Amino acid sequence: MRYVNRILGKLNDLLLVNFEVEKVYSEMIDDVNDDTLRDFFRERAIERNEFSKRINLEIEALGQTPERIGALSKNFYRLKSKFKNLTIVDNENDLIDEVFNLKQDSINKYNEVLMQPHLPLKLCKILVKQRDSIQATLRVLKREYAVVA
Repeated sequence: MRYVNRILGKLNDLLLVNFEVEKVYSEMIDDVNDDTLRDFFRERAIERNEFSKRINLEIEALGQTPERIGALSKNFYRLKSKFKNLTIVDNENDLIDEVFNLKQDSINKYNEVLMQPHLPLKLCKILVKQRDSIQATLRVLKREYAVVA
C-alpha cells in the first residue's frame, strides 16, 4: 500500500505538470505571430490534455480520485511570465529554447515516476509512451531549430 500511495503522489505531480504545460501552450497560441509556432503550441496543448486524461484514468484504476488542480504552482507562473515576455519581444529563438527546456523538464519528471518500484506494467507502458512522444518532439525541435542542449 505504501508503494501505491507513493505512485499516486508522483502521478498527481505528473498530472499537475501536464496541466500546467498544457495551459502555457494554450496561452501561447494567441501570443505568437508565426503560424508554424501557433500550430505547434496547439498540437502540444492537445497532446498534454490527452496525457492528463490518461493519467486521470490510471489514478482512478489504482482506486483513488485524482487530486483536483486548484492552485497552480509557482513554477507555472514563472513559466507563463517567461513565455509571455519572449512573445512580447518576438524572440523566436529564445522561445524555442524555453520550449526545449520545458520538454526536458517534463521528460525528467516522467523518468522520476518511471523509476518508482512496483509500478504496474500497464501504467509503465502508458507513461513510457507519453515520455517517448515528448522526446520525439524534442528531437524534432533540435533538428528544425538547431537548439543546443
